[in-house]
Amino acid sequence: MQSAKVIEVLSKIEDESEFFFLFNQKLVDVERQVNVDVKNESVDKILSRLFENTNVSYIVKDRQIVLTTATPEMGSLQQSKSVSGKVTDTAGASLPGVSVVVKGTTSGTITDGNGNYSLPNVPENAILQFSFVGMKGQEVVVANKTNVNVTLEEETVGIDEVVAIGYGSMEKKQVTSSITSLKITDLPQGVGGSSIATALQGKIGGLVMSGTASPNSGNTFQLRGMASINTSRSPLIVIDGMPGGDIRTLVQEDIQSIDVLKDASAGAIYGTRATGGVILITTKQAKSGALKMSMTSEVLFKKSFGKPDMLSAADYMSTYGAAKNNDGYDTDWWDEAMNDNPTSNRHVFSLQGGSEAARIYATVMYDDNRGVLNGDTRKDYSGRINGNFKVLDGWLDISSHLSYRQALRNQNKPSIEGVMRANPTQSVYDPASTTGWNVITQGDGTEMNNIAEAALTTDEGMDKWFRPDVELKLNIKPIKGLSYRQSGAYENRQWERHYYRSMFSREEIKAGRKGWAQMDFSKTELINTDGYLSYINGFGNHSFNAVAGYSYFENNSDNFSASNGNFTNDLVKFWNLGEGTRLTEGLASMSSGKGITQRLLAYFARANYSYNDTYMATASIRREGSSKFAVNNRWGTFWAASAGWRISNESFLKDVNWVNDLKLRVAYGVTGNEGFSADYAARKYGSDTRWLLPDGNWAMSYGATTNLNKELGWEEKHEWNIGLDYSLFKNRLYGKFDLYRRAIKGLIYSVEVPQPPNTQSSMYKNIGTMENRGWEFEIGGEVIQSADWNYRTSLNLSHNKTFIGSLWGDQTYINGSYVNNWVEYAHRIEENVEVGSYFMYRYAGVSEGKLQIYNKDNNVIFSDMGSVDDRVYQKSFIPTLIAGWSHNLSYKNLDFNMTLTSWIDYDIYNAIELEYGLKNVVQGNMLYDAINKNNHITGRPSPSDYFLYDATFLKIQNLSLGYTLPMKRYTSLMENIRLYFTGNNLYTFTKYPGLNPEVDITGWDAGIEKKGDIYPQTRTFTFGVQFNF
Repeated sequence: MQSAKVIEVLSKIEDESEFFFLFNQKLVDVERQVNVDVKNESVDKILSRLFENTNVSYIVKDRQIVLTTATPEMGSLQQSKSVSGKVTDTAGASLPGVSVVVKGTTSGTITDGNGNYSLPNVPENAILQFSFVGMKGQEVVVANKTNVNVTLEEETVGIDEVVAIGYGSMEKKQVTSSITSLKITDLPQGVGGSSIATALQGKIGGLVMSGTASPNSGNTFQLRGMASINTSRSPLIVIDGMPGGDIRTLVQEDIQSIDVLKDASAGAIYGTRATGGVILITTKQAKSGALKMSMTSEVLFKKSFGKPDMLSAADYMSTYGAAKNNDGYDTDWWDEAMNDNPTSNRHVFSLQGGSEAARIYATVMYDDNRGVLNGDTRKDYSGRINGNFKVLDGWLDISSHLSYRQALRNQNKPSIEGVMRANPTQSVYDPASTTGWNVITQGDGTEMNNIAEAALTTDEGMDKWFRPDVELKLNIKPIKGLSYRQSGAYENRQWERHYYRSMFSREEIKAGRKGWAQMDFSKTELINTDGYLSYINGFGNHSFNAVAGYSYFENNSDNFSASNGNFTNDLVKFWNLGEGTRLTEGLASMSSGKGITQRLLAYFARANYSYNDTYMATASIRREGSSKFAVNNRWGTFWAASAGWRISNESFLKDVNWVNDLKLRVAYGVTGNEGFSADYAARKYGSDTRWLLPDGNWAMSYGATTNLNKELGWEEKHEWNIGLDYSLFKNRLYGKFDLYRRAIKGLIYSVEVPQPPNTQSSMYKNIGTMENRGWEFEIGGEVIQSADWNYRTSLNLSHNKTFIGSLWGDQTYINGSYVNNWVEYAHRIEENVEVGSYFMYRYAGVSEGKLQIYNKDNNVIFSDMGSVDDRVYQKSFIPTLIAGWSHNLSYKNLDFNMTLTSWIDYDIYNAIELEYGLKNVVQGNMLYDAINKNNHITGRPSPSDYFLYDATFLKIQNLSLGYTLPMKRYTSLMENIRLYFTGNNLYTFTKYPGLNPEVDITGWDAGIEKKGDIYPQTRTFTFGVQFNF
């Protein structure tokens, strides 16, 4: 081998022998170029020549060769002894293969499979050096000790870290796109929630998510602002290489790493589904060595807060007088709706171990999650088995994942809207009734007992996910770095709903019916298969990383629903659906359907080149076809190109010692979007549709139920990204800055079309363009690093603005969705408008009890006289700045973590105050604002900025305190016990007068606190214990 790097020679030896090498790259120069010309030589002779005239020596133990730096042996006259011990990581797990060397000598060894080592003839004044790949090295003075146990910590995140990039991985130092990476240790433990989204709060710059504290809440993700106005806006979730994953299926303890591909150059390899970015989640793989067992148990206590200030019974009656019934009670309906001190519990058991040839990681989980609202609970059961196998003498690697999860949801919680309206003079209970509940059937619609109605209803849901996958990696050994991967994955998702409303409920009594039952079922099947060649190699200063292959995805679904009423009793509920008499009366219902099959087929390639880790370039292309488009527009081509320049490697920075890494990145990419229902892709027919007859009249018939647009084309995102990565002061200060700008072309939206010639009133069309621009800044630091104290902190800041460019065709604007009876819509999008702006009147005051506004001529008029021409675009629900700040502090075995989040400079439309804070609007109980702050308003409300409030907040998102107790000194069966306490959603600093400033800000029609979205804010306190055996 001529002009080869030492590392290349070592790799060649590993390929052609049974040996493998262990070394510390900081101590051994493996980038040095050498000329080696040998044939039929022993490994010993090759290594002797390779490290001739250097200070590198080596130790051979079984098949392992440890490379060390050494000076001549210490004098044999010194008194010596045997030293033994054990090496573990910070979690207490044993570390096999750790190099243990007497400093300044060639005397050393490596730890066995249990992390144990033993060294004979160690001088008393010797220093032991412990080193392991990916861990911080450590030196220990022997002195008079014969037993030296060491705990190694993970290396600080650095440029040599490997990150997932889609269809492969790459060293972080060679990445030329915008990627944020998290390890499982970056996520807080014990925060609760319905999914891992709770733990992600504040951890990823530019990522916002919606959701409530309900155990049955879902989450919507949005990365770098809005990626579309109608089609898919959320990032693509890829779990263990399978696109289209569901984040709700994951257990936090199973996650190894999360890599977020933010810009189009990184996501273009995934084509049509990557417009909103990509979140790559890798689950844990077992480490080789002895079998390890871990058990985590948590108890969670929850407390609601942020209670609205509603009228007491006395103030209610003094406000309404004889207009309302007075039953003589003083009921706090909000408190009655709450579950007193709901206690949840969660347990995770894991097992892992095996040899290099066969490793297994397995977990089971049980989670009993109870919300603060009565009737809002969820029970989850899940299991996972991950396997890794090496067969055929290193020619074939097999990786497999098998996971199952089911969630039983109890959703018969009371309506918060109804609880707030309830008459406080009425009672929740009636001991004289059959059920014990006060079922109110008299009075107006505001006087009803929503708590009783929920208790007399059974509303169960069952989610099930089953997902097996396997990947075969063929290592083509004659060609170094060449391999072929073939993967196949299947996922089955099922949803069941069991609903029953008691014959004693208000609705059934008023309908003269004895109960109502309904059962729903839906199933979705996902199939994904990928096959691709991968080539990773280096020649001198040149490095190559390339992939080329294909991907196929298929989605099938079906559903069924049936309902019936009027049963003989309440006990059987929905399990004898045919017994109800509404079936024979023709008043029952039944429906079924099958979704149109969705298919995606793609061919892709990517190549990365790096010269001396200084000049880098990456290019990718994906040709993809979607069954959602007409034949002539079915295929699209999506590509990306990016480049990087490691400025810190240049000679002009050679003497700037405080700069460890400085890399400039430039990227451009194009991705597509076909994230709308596949049902639109085919001509569908159904009964009771209007059909144009030859005489020009319309008749009800069996006919087309959709309009097809054969000209519909791809929605495309074109994105620029310029970034700078930095690591300073011996890698103790690090981070990055990204500036991006993207244009969305061919926006897809359902618009109104004339009838005839169309049979339906709407059709999907490409309607215009949109522009999105912003920046992200990340900074982190190892503030304190010492033997006992460590403090690490990281801050991410992001800013985003989105604008509508042009709208094509006849429809020049699109109004937002219905808000309430007085505000038909609060948003409108049209050309050159900033997304997030409110489209409202300008409040001008109150006169004669009536709200006043400024009209288009800036004159003051009553709001009742206002027209759409008087509305203006004003303020925005998009924060000017979003921040997440994490703190990690440890002292010996104690650790403390805290996450702060903040949204700065944005406005919320408080529709709750409008409906519950104006006397002439509310029909039931009301906020004290109605008789205090807004008492002077007696006229009708209007869609003005009177109810727009600045909602800037700073939140203590979570904090955690933990202690790790080493157990090896007490028992050989257990590594350690970790005890921890976590508080989540602890306190919010804000001047916003509404219930919750953290409303949904995803999409273009958001930023409104509405009555239908109310869920009590919840603090969670978790006590957890983890046993590592």
